[in-house]
Amino acid sequence: MEISLKNRVALVTGSAQGIGAGIARVLARAGADVVVCDIQAEGGQATAAEVAEIGSRSLFVLADISDPVAVSAMMDQVAAEFGHLDILVNNAAIEYFRSIEDTTIDEWDRTQEVDLKGIFLMTKFALPLLKKSDHAVVVNISSVHSVATIPDLGAYAAAKGGIVALTRSLAQDLGREEIRAICVSPGFINSPMAQAWFDSQPDPQAALDRVDAMHPVGHIGEPEDIGNFIAFACSDKGGFINGVNVVIDGGLTSKLHH
Repeated sequence: MEISLKNRVALVTGSAQGIGAGIARVLARAGADVVVCDIQAEGGQATAAEVAEIGSRSLFVLADISDPVAVSAMMDQVAAEFGHLDILVNNAAIEYFRSIEDTTIDEWDRTQEVDLKGIFLMTKFALPLLKKSDHAVVVNISSVHSVATIPDLGAYAAAKGGIVALTRSLAQDLGREEIRAICVSPGFINSPMAQAWFDSQPDPQAALDRVDAMHPVGHIGEPEDIGNFIAFACSDKGGFINGVNVVIDGGLTSKLHH
């Protein structure tokens, strides 16, 4: 089944690396033009260059999605370059591995500002551009930590749970404008964020082997695994997918114990 996103414009936050970069590549291969947004200039420019090499138009915007002034300015750039927006992928996130006791107030606030408030700001300021599309979709990237989690990840899990609830609400609010809202919750994905956790373990390779074995499919996922679903969901073939949280984790959360 061929998925086509030709003549559509996508904006992917946190796309300098990892899941975001994988999503950007997949959307470009499906024919979409892609706006790459990140606070990492070098990585963001590299992803934009990859999009261009695939054959799609690309634009890199250096912006902190928790800053309303920066988000508003970014939408002005998108409007000037493309005139509209069809797909908004809210992927950017940060996390701290801290117990609640050790989590500072600043770390808690920063996590909510980027992971949750950032989605509110991006969606709010993107709406005028999304309304110009006949097939607009907002895709919010949550996490398996919204449904099952581990110790020392309270701030992140709380924000990711909020994203799932926010997506349900957005499906109602944006539905009035015929804009869909979807939530995607990845599990362990081969990305810098996951690698940072593996590297924090006493034996990183042993930790990876153990986590691979926890998955019924036998391994962790790749960024393109998330991108492939999003490309389908944002295409005309996925037009009835709305207001749901889709867990993409290789079956990890299907198991009662590990």
